Amino acid sequence: MIKDRGTIKWGAMMMPEHLDFLKEYKNDFSVQQRELTEWELEDIQQIIIQAYNQQLDVKLEVWTSGKTTQWTGIIKSITNTELILETLLKTKTIPIQSIQSAQLDADYYD
Repeated sequence: MIKDRGTIKWGAMMMPEHLDFLKEYKNDFSVQQRELTEWELEDIQQIIIQAYNQQLDVKLEVWTSGKTTQWTGIIKSITNTELILETLLKTKTIPIQSIQSAQLDADYYD
């Protein structure tokens, strides 16, 4: 198998205008935040409330800067606009509008 540097070796041959165009082209195809249905929102709400009341681990998929990130932890507090999630390493404040999905970390909690 040939081990080369991939696209790095071609960077020196490209004009700066071409590199700018490629960056712009890549940014045009960024993924948009998915609109959730009423049922999905209700399901997320029920899971979050159950995890908060019973202090269970919950896995949240959060939309941030054009991509989704997963956070797992225990919900410490909930307000109208955000919730505070305590993970193993830090405490994270998550806006409620950016939550794309929620599920309890263990299947036997159902």
